[in-house]
Amino acid sequence: MSKILKKRINIKRKENLNKRLLIQIIFSIILVVAVIATKQFGNSHTGAYLNIAKEKLGETIDIKQTASNIGTMFSNFSKKISSGIFKDSDYAAPVSGKILNKYGENDSIESTNYNHGIDIVSNMDSVKSISYGEVIAVGRNNKLSNYIVVESKSKKIIYAMFDEVFVSKGDEVKLGEIIGKLNNENKLLHLEIWENGESIDPAKLFKIYE
Repeated sequence: MSKILKKRINIKRKENLNKRLLIQIIFSIILVVAVIATKQFGNSHTGAYLNIAKEKLGETIDIKQTASNIGTMFSNFSKKISSGIFKDSDYAAPVSGKILNKYGENDSIESTNYNHGIDIVSNMDSVKSISYGEVIAVGRNNKLSNYIVVESKSKKIIYAMFDEVFVSKGDEVKLGEIIGKLNNENKLLHLEIWENGESIDPAKLFKIYE
């Protein structure tokens, strides 16, 4: 075997090794993202992400084509997100803290044994909007103290127990926008979500983290 042929073989081996190494790095990145996606969105969404990755990366190990496939994969993944594959991202927790009174039957509720919302003991003063929507009411009563009602698609969201409200009727609110401030002493937020005349458990739409 000539020296030139040996050099060509060695170069080819190095190229193949580099290609395999690149693919391993790519899949390592994908797996890290998948783990994050599992924690945030659940296994079903992670499966969708990995299927896209396998489909795009499994076509070829050509370096240039692989780079192109990665770009296409993330573009398609973004479209999946925007089209609603991660429906959980339509909502976010209004505060961080812990749930004091859960939705439904609850012995700790004084006036009734059924809670149409949840009561959250917050570790922060400000309250964020859990979704996009329009403020359709702002008021005050003995039961809810200062409250805000936001209409979001087919749902009506009631935020209550504010010390101070930062929005007015007719305002458009965005997901994560600060809409009010809680009482400094107890920092208790009451939250209800209604759809088609029925209350639903807010805790099913987002997770509360301490």
